[in-house]
Amino acid sequence: MTEQEQKDKVKEYSERHQQWSNQALTQFGYSTNLFTTIGIGFLAYLINERKKFPAITIDFEQSVNWSLLLFVISVCLTLLTVVFGLISITSRLYDIRITRHLVLTRKRVMKKHAMYLTDKHTDISNQSKIGNFFRSLNKIDFVTGNDISNIQTVNTKFESLRMQSKLLGELAWTSHKLQLVLLLLSVIIYSTLIF
Repeated sequence: MTEQEQKDKVKEYSERHQQWSNQALTQFGYSTNLFTTIGIGFLAYLINERKKFPAITIDFEQSVNWSLLLFVISVCLTLLTVVFGLISITSRLYDIRITRHLVLTRKRVMKKHAMYLTDKHTDISNQSKIGNFFRSLNKIDFVTGNDISNIQTVNTKFESLRMQSKLLGELAWTSHKLQLVLLLLSVIIYSTLIF
């Protein structure tokens, strides 16, 4: 294989990778939205079915009403499904927002300083995904146009944003997986009541 053929193949594989990355992100968005909508619909159905069950009373002298208990568990799991879906959607949106800003920052630094910003691996193993999520909802410390002049400030903020984005991306996938598992459990538990 010649050097040109190798470069052409690398370019072709890069284009394929970009295409499939875009496809994966699109499908992830559809999946999260779909299962959140299903969760909301199932929750509405369960609330509508509430009148078929007796009132909730806490009396340690009575035996456990298993059908009511399973119904309440199913409602709680479905509610958690919706919450995890909303967390997944929101964290993904913030991840995309930060990633877009990181690309813009790379472009600005390349124009101003003719240098690359780091692509090294960002270790997130000791970081809190949920803590990062709430910090992101509160404030994101973007690299501003004034910061571009000071490369030290750019590097510090850039690394912080990369970590924040990676944590949000991980949280989006984790919460979506939990959403799917909880919805499945909720449906299984409720189906034991009607069969």
